[in-house]
Amino acid sequence: MTNPLELVGRKLHRAAEMVNLLTNYAADGETRKTLLHVYASLSHRERYDDEVKLSLRIRGQVFPFYMRISDIFIIGEILHEQQYRLETDLPDAPVVVDLGANIGISALWFLALRPNARIHAFEPAADNLAFLEKNFAGLENITLQKMAVGDVTGSATLHHGEFGGMHSLLIDGDGETVPLVSLADYMAQQNIDQIDLLKLDIEGSELDAMKGLGPRIKDVRAIIGEVHEAIVDEDAFYAFLKDNGFKVLWKRFFQESREQQVHGFEAVRVA
Repeated sequence: MTNPLELVGRKLHRAAEMVNLLTNYAADGETRKTLLHVYASLSHRERYDDEVKLSLRIRGQVFPFYMRISDIFIIGEILHEQQYRLETDLPDAPVVVDLGANIGISALWFLALRPNARIHAFEPAADNLAFLEKNFAGLENITLQKMAVGDVTGSATLHHGEFGGMHSLLIDGDGETVPLVSLADYMAQQNIDQIDLLKLDIEGSELDAMKGLGPRIKDVRAIIGEVHEAIVDEDAFYAFLKDNGFKVLWKRFFQESREQQVHGFEAVRVA
């Protein structure tokens, strides 16, 4: 049973998130009205798959953005909680690899931070891809790769979670067969010399993705993402980073992430 104080805390957090998005990220009045509709619909789960369109202003850049009502949770994590706020200083035109692009808000966050970035966004789930294609339309800086990433190249079963941000190669449930690539193979195919930022949010496959770099992990400068503690061996994960020359800058839980057994981290190469 949820503690009443925790329930009040969640409602206050969601209210603060809504005010922040309305005030600082809605680019026009129509978007503010749509956001109000989205938050009012959260008590009606039958509406969660309804599509809406926003106009988001992120660091002064305006992006048209299509999403499902249920995607507001991911929007809040990235825009309100700023879970991908970096301590690492990126170059002016970094190469960013976004694993678990979902419907694209993380890629837009990085693009707003560095407008000259070249972003490789990976997303294998069919239900997310239609939104990604619309949200990335006209953005030449972003390359969409309709595949998953693992320790080898081949194929895998992507199991469907309750929402679009919860699909995983590791959980049980209904699934779809998707292409799989190792990052070492992908870097060779795309002639990528260095990854300035690797973002990991792939529901438990983070360590496999890093192992798939092989010796090319020395060409990764910084990593930010999530560790799913119920799926990933946390000690092995951070030992792998340390053994490959990375220093962890921070680890923290965000709103509701402790009970979900997920924490965020950022690491930078020091050796």
